[in-house]
Amino acid sequence: MEKAFKDALKQSDKIVADANKIYKKAEKELDAAEEIRRKAEREGERMADEYYEGKRNEFAEFYRTELLRNLARHHIELGKTNHEISLWLLVEQRFVQNIRDVVERVEKYRGEQPKRTPLEGNPRVIIGEDRDGSFLSFDSLEGKFEAWIEFGVGKSILIGVPHPEHWEQKTGIPFERRERVLTYAAEYVIDMKMDGKGSFVVGVDVVSVFWED
Repeated sequence: MEKAFKDALKQSDKIVADANKIYKKAEKELDAAEEIRRKAEREGERMADEYYEGKRNEFAEFYRTELLRNLARHHIELGKTNHEISLWLLVEQRFVQNIRDVVERVEKYRGEQPKRTPLEGNPRVIIGEDRDGSFLSFDSLEGKFEAWIEFGVGKSILIGVPHPEHWEQKTGIPFERRERVLTYAAEYVIDMKMDGKGSFVVGVDVVSVFWED
């Protein structure tokens, strides 16, 4: 009987020892998993910071454009002239006229699909996604380019486009065609993503697209 108790006690001690080993192993694995999680979070934050840092100029341009657009539109609706608005906002009259054209076009086609001007060169626009995010691809007989797209900034969409100085080099399209090509691309985005109810401003590094009620 005494031997049986001693054997049972030894077996119990062995079970406890094994359990402690299993616990310590699990604890180490948990610590390792936690470190992997923290590393992944740090890496994710770093990648996000790099992404937005790389597009800082485009985002700054977009928000400035949005503010000026809203102010210009407000003064247009109040009946102010392009000259007056350009002096108040320190922008070119051409910028104000573009906003005025949008206001008149939206009002004209309110409740129906606006008419788009065809573009020569058999253009093809694709909106897609890859591992780096959303993109817009433009391809025509004149040339081609690819631009990143950022959704979800209010009721807006940003399209990063080649800078005017690098336009011909990166696209193969004559510079004098830049605004017309980007207009076509922006209208395509409006039709595909905003049911045709939108406006846009062609900027230096970004085309700012806005949803219209």
